[in-house]
Amino acid sequence: MKLKRLTALLLTIACLSSTPNMTAFAENNETFVVNEGVAPAYEIAKNVSSELNISGATAYCTSTVRGDNTASITVTQTLQKFWGLWIWNDVSGAEWTKTVNYSTTTLSSTKSGLDSGTYRVKSVFELTDQNGETETITIYSDEVTI
Repeated sequence: MKLKRLTALLLTIACLSSTPNMTAFAENNETFVVNEGVAPAYEIAKNVSSELNISGATAYCTSTVRGDNTASITVTQTLQKFWGLWIWNDVSGAEWTKTVNYSTTTLSSTKSGLDSGTYRVKSVFELTDQNGETETITIYSDEVTI
């Protein structure tokens, strides 16, 4: 029994140590920029963004969406503050909603009187196309600390 275990262990070590390292390179000097992570493919939305800028104690929140064949778009924007342990709390009085009946919209909002901490903007886009199909997308801005 010990011989079988020893053989299995040695074979496992041999297999793991013989795995070649893969290196990819380009033959020319072209640079390819890849977005941070995998970009999801949306059915109705073509571009979505959520941005946060903070100056002093005032947050400037911007949520933008562009869709194709869109009948209506609802954007809900919420400023959130980091509490800790992966928990984000909504900032009181910092949720805004806008509904439009065309294919592109931007929701810009401000919230003043912020305390020190780390903030982000949660943007929820609900798009309905001309056939009645609905798509809901939630994205977050970069985090900003004051």
